[in-house]
Amino acid sequence: MKTIRITHTGGETHEAPLTPRVICAAEEHAQVKKWATGDASRIRQAYYMAYLAEKFAKLTTLDFDAWLDGVDVDGVEITAAEADAGKPTA
Repeated sequence: MKTIRITHTGGETHEAPLTPRVICAAEEHAQVKKWATGDASRIRQAYYMAYLAEKFAKLTTLDFDAWLDGVDVDGVEITAAEADAGKPTA
């Protein structure tokens, strides 16, 4: 399973599972809010997906805007679990 690593401005780092629930909820939120599709809102969508991953993993209780204020600008990274590293993707 993939995880998402979030670095906060205070220096703490959290890792949360990047589950289908997280991905689908982020996509649905973007559609409801009428965010631009594709690369036009790629950064906002990536941060929102990271936020949901932390929220669903019970690592934050903040709302999105407050959470976003505490995230390092380069602080979102998606990684594959070591067990998944050698698996083909297609």
